Amino acid sequence: MPSLRTALVVVGLGIAFIGVAALAADDLALVARRVRRRFDLLLRPESVRVSLAQAGLTSIPVPAWISARIGLAIAAGAIAWAWFRLPVLGLIAFLVVYHLVGTGLEFRRRGSEARRQEALLDAARHGIAVMSRSGNATSMLEALAEGGPFEVRPLFQEIVLAAGSGPAGETFVRELETIRERVADPLFDDGVLALTLHWRQGGKLVPALEAVVSDWSETLRLQREAKALRSGVEASVVLLALLPFVFLVTLQLLAPALLAPFRSPVGEVVFGLSIGWMALGYGILQRMSLPPRESRLRLREAVP
Repeated sequence: MPSLRTALVVVGLGIAFIGVAALAADDLALVARRVRRRFDLLLRPESVRVSLAQAGLTSIPVPAWISARIGLAIAAGAIAWAWFRLPVLGLIAFLVVYHLVGTGLEFRRRGSEARRQEALLDAARHGIAVMSRSGNATSMLEALAEGGPFEVRPLFQEIVLAAGSGPAGETFVRELETIRERVADPLFDDGVLALTLHWRQGGKLVPALEAVVSDWSETLRLQREAKALRSGVEASVVLLALLPFVFLVTLQLLAPALLAPFRSPVGEVVFGLSIGWMALGYGILQRMSLPPRESRLRLREAVP
């Protein structure tokens, strides 16, 4: 009888669950889509690809970068846990190392992007001068491939190679789109759009390039001024991530008995709350120090 009663309870719960799921199917589907979207944003493989491309690290596969970043963070967390014998510190070490690796990539991305965009602006100015004399976009690209700014000269050499014998053809436009996606630079996006419209629609290229140069010159000037204002906050964010561990390592080496109260259950709870409060302030400072990023052009629908 107990087994029959248990079976009836299980069947009843199953029927109830199916009924509730049927009634709330639309809401559950909406929740599932939101959870999947949040999970995709958490992993952000496309964002990582763009960051690696803008940092000049296109040779590193996205899965390899994500795996290396998580692996370093896990190793740091395991070392901190084993040394301090505090699970909370192991978790914090994981988060800090994971964040610092991402911060290092962001710093490299900003520096590489700034150099590339300055070179692209110089190339656009040089291209305008060539177009003003010859009026030929092909001659402009060949001149930039031969004597353009060193930072972006390989890009124009690749574009000229892709153009082949018929730069106005659809094959060249597709190759140009492939190069644009690989470079993932918003300034280069604007230049590619101007070239594409010039070859497809016959639009005038010189006024378009002049507008791009004028707009981006002002944008880069404002970015340099904002960087000078953010530098102190950015340094504070990095120091706040490192100084607590420097202090704890010093205590562990000089006076490990001072950390003994934190190894009790109550001590770990109090320590975890303190770390959580510090992380909250750290997150606020980090958001304050994040620079605005120029959005890229989406010339085709993203693949789901």
